[in-house]
Amino acid sequence: MSKAKVEKRSKVMKPFIKYINVRHVFPTRYVVDLDVKKVVDEADLIDPERKVDCKKELKKLFEDRYLNQKEVTSEKKAAGSAYFYQKLRF
Repeated sequence: MSKAKVEKRSKVMKPFIKYINVRHVFPTRYVVDLDVKKVVDEADLIDPERKVDCKKELKKLFEDRYLNQKEVTSEKKAAGSAYFYQKLRF
């Protein structure tokens, strides 16, 4: 596929932001090296306008990471990012 076609098809991601209890997070063996804490702050979730801006920044971060999967240094992180971007099967 051409590079333009890949970029066009990769713009379907719709990130969301939600408060969760840390006790409900289930650990897995996969590791993804996305630093989301730099983009999202608790104060940003209170104001609806800043929440929209956070979603846009998250989308940009996820798309950039998706398009540059081959630049990962660690094999474990590469496997984690490949798992993270797979389609869910229900």
